[in-house]
Amino acid sequence: MKSRLAALCLLPALALSETTDEPAPPSKSVLQTALSWMQSSDPDRRHAAYRSVHLIGEEALPGFKQALQAAAKFHEHRLGDLLSGKSGDGNPYRELGAILEELQTERERVHALLLIDYHKEPTKIRMLRDEMEALTRLYERAVKHSSADPTALDREVDGVALALVEIHAELKRFEELSYGEAGKEDQRPIEEQKLAALKDTFQGDTYLRDKSRFTKFRSECDALALAESDNKNCSWANSSQRDFATLLNHERAATGLPALRLEEDLSRAATDHSKDMISVGFFAHNSPVKGKASPSDRARMAGFKSRWTGENIFMGSPSHSAAYSAWFGSDGHRFIMFAKGPNLLGLGPVGKHWTLMTGRR
Repeated sequence: MKSRLAALCLLPALALSETTDEPAPPSKSVLQTALSWMQSSDPDRRHAAYRSVHLIGEEALPGFKQALQAAAKFHEHRLGDLLSGKSGDGNPYRELGAILEELQTERERVHALLLIDYHKEPTKIRMLRDEMEALTRLYERAVKHSSADPTALDREVDGVALALVEIHAELKRFEELSYGEAGKEDQRPIEEQKLAALKDTFQGDTYLRDKSRFTKFRSECDALALAESDNKNCSWANSSQRDFATLLNHERAATGLPALRLEEDLSRAATDHSKDMISVGFFAHNSPVKGKASPSDRARMAGFKSRWTGENIFMGSPSHSAAYSAWFGSDGHRFIMFAKGPNLLGLGPVGKHWTLMTGRR
């Protein structure tokens, strides 16, 4: 009601006199009703208000135009209230947007730290581990906020956008009448018109930007969930391979890197190398086994058709977390785990020996 009264104050010439008992001219009464209906969230009421222009005299046409302008301001204020959380159930886009701004900055900073050679100095590795854990907590906050349902907000904003499109179209008709021109109606699809109406307001433009970031981050989360599901459903993989892939992909996701998919042939090459190191008695990337000298040779012999990109080896524990921690604390091995290029992962845990291979399809 306060907003409606505020809007009416924009039309002092149309206000009813408080000093006379004479009834208001019909045109003024129609204008006040029209303004009230233009501010409605009901499209039918708004359209009835636009049609009421034929009920008023020509002298009241400027007042009708003022009513349209006042209604436009009303809906813009309503949009601001929706997006600020003053009305409705809050704005999940804005809430996540604030976290994503911080997350993007921290991702870039921490990923750069991950690719520094610390020469395995324990103090610096502990610092790096702390940085990674802080980034993971921030990422998990973002994931939690991205699970919010923005459907109600989108529906409300869409209604406001439609009202603004209608009112701008009516105002355009007044402009054309003023200049004696017969203008063309906007031929763009209504969704494009609503998008343009939102972009014309500061609140609407901010909403669209925050919504885009929300959608992009949710797609990122969906891609991770799909990769994890695929990895867990690999019938050929054992629990150690799946657990390691989950651990690595979660930390890659925190830094903004895409998940790695477990690949059977690449894992076969990694497993064979772990077995060879045990049976032949060596610990190295170069193998004395005929035909398996290099990682490339081993990948090709295992039937891997794509390009291998890196290899890590570890000896000392059957635990996937022990292997991960050892590689995280070793600069060259960490670089391979957090490289941007690969999208495939091969793992070969055999007893206390581990071989990791990355590749790209």
